[in-house]
Formats: sequence, C-alpha cells, structure tokens
Amino acid sequence: MSARKVVSVGVHIVDVLARPVVTPPLDGGRHMVDEVAITAAGTAAGTAADLSKLGVETVVLGAIGDDHLGELLIQMLTSSGVDATRLARKQGLQTSVSILMIGDDGERHTVLRLSGANSRLTLDDLDFDAIAEADLLHVGGVDVLGDFAGQPLVELMAFARSRGVPTSLDVLGTCDERTADRLAPALAQARYFMPNADQLMGMAGSTDPSDAAETLRRMGVECVVATLGAEGSLVSSGDGDARIPAFDVPVVDTTGCGDAYASGFIVGVLSGWDEASAGWLGTAAAALVAQGLGSDAGIRDLDSTLAFLAERAPADIAELARALGTGTAVRGGRP
Repeated sequence: MSARKVVSVGVHIVDVLARPVVTPPLDGGRHMVDEVAITAAGTAAGTAADLSKLGVETVVLGAIGDDHLGELLIQMLTSSGVDATRLARKQGLQTSVSILMIGDDGERHTVLRLSGANSRLTLDDLDFDAIAEADLLHVGGVDVLGDFAGQPLVELMAFARSRGVPTSLDVLGTCDERTADRLAPALAQARYFMPNADQLMGMAGSTDPSDAAETLRRMGVECVVATLGAEGSLVSSGDGDARIPAFDVPVVDTTGCGDAYASGFIVGVLSGWDEASAGWLGTAAAALVAQGLGSDAGIRDLDSTLAFLAERAPADIAELARALGTGTAVRGGRP
C-alpha cells in the first residue's frame, strides 16, 4: 500500500484490563486473575494504534489530562508508531481511564470508567494543517465529546470537506434517537458512519439493522458500516447492503474489536477497495484483536493481517488481500 495518512480525533482512554473474572461481578475479597494488560484505547486512540500497525501514518488529536496517565498514554501510542505529539494536555484534569474485568466468554462484566478530559476538547486543540494533509479524518466517540459534538464538530467536518478529505465518524456509548438528532448536522457531512448494532438501531428507532442503516443514510451519511457482533457486519451504501460474516476464532476479549474493524475498513478503502470488500479487512482486524486481551492485541502488521484474511475469505477477497500484500493492489486517489 502506498503511503497514507489518517488523522484520528476524539476519545483517548487508558484501559486497564484483567481476566478472567467470575460472573456476576466480584463481591469483595481478593481474586486472582491470569492476565492483566494496560493499553491505549478509545475510539480515536485505539483505532489510531491499529491503523499505525497496518502501515498507515497516523496522527491523533484530542484532550488528555496533564498527569502521569497522560504521559503513559502518549508513550503507548508512540510505541505503536502513532504521532501523539499534538494531544492537548488539559491542566488540572485527569486522563480518561477504564478498568475492565473480562469474563471467560470474552465479554466485559464490570466496567469502571473515569471520563476525564475527553469532553473538554475544543477547536483550538486541533491541528488543521495536519487535517488538511490527511487522506482521511476519523472522529471517534463523538457522542461523549461534550460541547464539541455540536457546532465545533460541524465546523471540523465542513473544513475536511472543503479540503477534499473524506471523514468517518463513530460513537462510544449508548445511543438513541436523541443522539441521532444531536449528531444530524455532522452525520450529513460524513462519508462513513461506524456504529455497532445497538447504537445503530437505537439511533434509528428500529429493530432491523438494514432499515436502521437506511434511516441514517437518509440523513446524509454516504455509507453506514455497522458491526453486528457474532453476526458479522453490515456495509450499507447507495450500492446496496452487504452482510459480512464474522470469522470463527477463539475469543479472549472483545474490547476494541469495533476500533480494529474501523481501522481495517479504512485501510481497505484507502487501498482502493470498494466498501463491501473493505469490510472483509475490517472483519479480519477485529478477529485478530478478539484473540488477545486489550484493544492492541492480535494485530502485528498489514502483511500478517492480509494473510489471515486470505486464508479465510471468499476467493475474490482472498485475491485482493494477496495482491495488496505484494503491493500490486489497485491504488487510487482519495476514496
């Protein structure tokens, strides 16, 4: 893949994870676990770390605390190859933290979260020169960015569009139709929107993912890319709906699978793949992350991810994966 650059704006979190824990959640006392991990996570930072591993030049922009956890977060992102030098350090605030207890089923059974500085992001914290030079702008966790999710987000999206930079958006928390109303002006300018199934159906007020995706596309989103858990994913655009099955892998922890999917999808479209095909690369990235603890597990580099995909995908997708791995895949301009 030729050199590409993505700017990832939004939620940055330090995740502390432990597994396995019993269900229901712990009730006092001392409990031994098999594994603990600390990772750079969140819908901006986690996606950025995966993108960097997949060979994309990645810059992160967001608000973190002026504390030791902020320093740790920068260190972890930098070790993944991400440019974290432009993160805004908010004096007197803490960096966002999640403490996650993971069960034997790979699901999060207890989550303790400190929202921290994420919601204090402002337009003054952003490097617009870096955004103008990007091949894609990803904005992660827009629903939990506080006041930034209003007019500032619309101004950011309009700036990207004025520079010919395509945009992707995702959300972090529980969403409903009020979320859709709040984000409608930004969604109208987005090339890609990347919710999970519950977020998608909650925003559309629908129990059917395809109908929900159509509702959001009527709001102006060009392509809805929804992860559906064990049922795979849905890529919905003007070309129709594509359902992509999940790969059957041993699941250790589902944390960060959505961010990994987003990173694989972005690499696919930046490599000239159509959106449905890019969803297969997102599926591969998510399957790799699910096999380890934390959002940075599983993905090593682009070549091994493409090899994993080629072994499991239909023939036409496997051919695309092998071609991209050898540098002969279709390369276009901006998607």
